[in-house]
Amino acid sequence: MPWKVTALILALQPLACGWLHAQQTPEPTALTTTRAAFLRQVMTDSQLLTEQYERALSRVEAEVSASGAYEEAHAIRQRREQLQALYSGTVSSLATPLPLAQARLTGSAQASGETLSGWRSNGSGAEWMNFRLVPGAYHLEFEVNMSDAPITGSIYASSKLQPQKTAVFEFNEVTVLGASIENRRTFEIFRSADETTFSTVRVSALNFTSSPVTLRLHNTTGYPANLIRIRNLRLVPVSEEATPEVAGDIADEETLKAATSTLRKAIDDARQAAAKIHIDNLQALAKSKPELKDQVEAEDRRVRQLLDRSTGPEGIRAVTSAASGLNGFEDISNARLAEGIPLAGDRFTVVHDGAEFPVRLLWVRCPPADENDPAVARLAAHFKIADEDAAAIGRAAREFTAGYLRDKPLRLLVRADKDKDGTLPALLFLPEVGLYQNLLVEHGLAAVATPTRNTKRNATEKAIIDTLTEREKEAMTRDPAPGAWALQSALTKGGEKP
Repeated sequence: MPWKVTALILALQPLACGWLHAQQTPEPTALTTTRAAFLRQVMTDSQLLTEQYERALSRVEAEVSASGAYEEAHAIRQRREQLQALYSGTVSSLATPLPLAQARLTGSAQASGETLSGWRSNGSGAEWMNFRLVPGAYHLEFEVNMSDAPITGSIYASSKLQPQKTAVFEFNEVTVLGASIENRRTFEIFRSADETTFSTVRVSALNFTSSPVTLRLHNTTGYPANLIRIRNLRLVPVSEEATPEVAGDIADEETLKAATSTLRKAIDDARQAAAKIHIDNLQALAKSKPELKDQVEAEDRRVRQLLDRSTGPEGIRAVTSAASGLNGFEDISNARLAEGIPLAGDRFTVVHDGAEFPVRLLWVRCPPADENDPAVARLAAHFKIADEDAAAIGRAAREFTAGYLRDKPLRLLVRADKDKDGTLPALLFLPEVGLYQNLLVEHGLAAVATPTRNTKRNATEKAIIDTLTEREKEAMTRDPAPGAWALQSALTKGGEKP
C-alpha cells in the first residue's frame, strides 16, 4: 500500500540525516562520499517507483472520472496529492529555500503564502537581496503551473490577450554592474495539462563565488492571459548530483535491493487493492440494481481475471478499461496528431502504427472555421451569437486543438461504425486531463451534441453525455464566461442580438 511507501521513506529520512550530519569524528572523504551517494540513490529509486505509481493513478483517475464515478475519482486524486507531497522535503535535502517572505516583489508579481503569481507585465518578479548561502554551484528548482486565465469577450480580437503555450523567464545574480553574465539563465515554462497539476522545473547551474548575493527571478514578457503559479523555490547544490568514484560495498547494494523490493511490493499491493475496491463497488451495484446482474457478473469475472495477471501500470489500465463499460469501442493507445492544420477543433487526423485516419469527437461540435459552412449558423444559434463570431470561435477551437494535442500521446476509444466519409467517431483521452471533449466544452469552444438517433446506451455512455451537458451548463453561467459564452454575454450586456 502507498502508506508502506510513506513509512519506508519516513524511516529513511532520520537515517539519512544521521549518516550525513551526525558524524562526530572525521572519517575518510571516500567513505563520506560513498555513503552520501548511496542514500541519494535509495531516495531517488524510491521516488521513481512512487512517481510511476502516481502516474498510474493519474490514468485511473481520468478513466474513472470519464465513467462518472466522481467520488472514486476524487479519492484517487487525494491519494495522488499525498504521493506528490511525500518528497517535498526529501528530494533535495541539502537545498536552500528561497522564501517569498524575504523577497522584494516587482511589477505585477504577487505572493500568497509560498506561491508566486501575477505575471501580467514584463519584468515582474521577486528579488532576494543580500541572500546568504555557501559559495558553490547551484540549480534553481521550483514547481510551476501555467494555465489559461479567465477570458473576456474581446480575447479573440487581440493577439496580445491570447493565452500563451510557453513563458520565458530569467534568473540571475544581480551585481553592482547590473547582472553577472556568467550567472544569468533564461528558460521556458510550458503550459500545464490542467489547473491543478504542478511540474518541477530545474534551471541549469549557476556558480556563486561569494556570499551574500542578490538574486532575481523575473519574466521577460508579460502574460495577461495566463495564470502562472510558482512555488517551492529552492537552490539545489550541484554536488548532490555528483557520481562518486568509489563504489558502495556489498552491504549497501543489498540494502538498496531490499528497499527497492519492498517498494515494488507496496505498489503492487496498492494496485491489487484498487481492483478489489472496484469489485466491491460491482457487488454493491448488483444489490441496488438487480436488472444489471448479468453485466455485473461478467464485469466481475473480467476484473478477477486481470487480478491474476502480472501487475504494473498496464495492468491498472486494463482494469479501468474493462470497467469503463464502453462496449463496441476499439482502444487505440499512443496515437499522435497528424502534421498540418486540423479540419476543426473536433475533427482532425491522427497517426497510429504508420497509418493515418480521420477522427470526429463524439457528442460535441465545434463551429467550422469557414464562415460559408452551413453548420456555422447552427452553432451560432446554439451559442446565441453572430455567425461571424461563431466562425471566430471555430478558428480558436481549431488552433486550441492543434496546440494542445501536438506531440502528446493520444488514447482513442473508436466506434466501429464509420461516418459516410470514412471518419471514425471517437472519445479522446489525455494523461492528466481525461476526456478531451470535456476540455473543449469547459472553454466554450464546443457545444454538446446530444445524440438524436434511437440507440440504446449503457450507463457509462449516458454518464459521459450527462457530464458534458453539466459542464456546458456550468460554462454558460460562469463569471467571467469562457469562449463563445463570453461573446454572448458581451452582446447581452450591450443590448444587441445576433
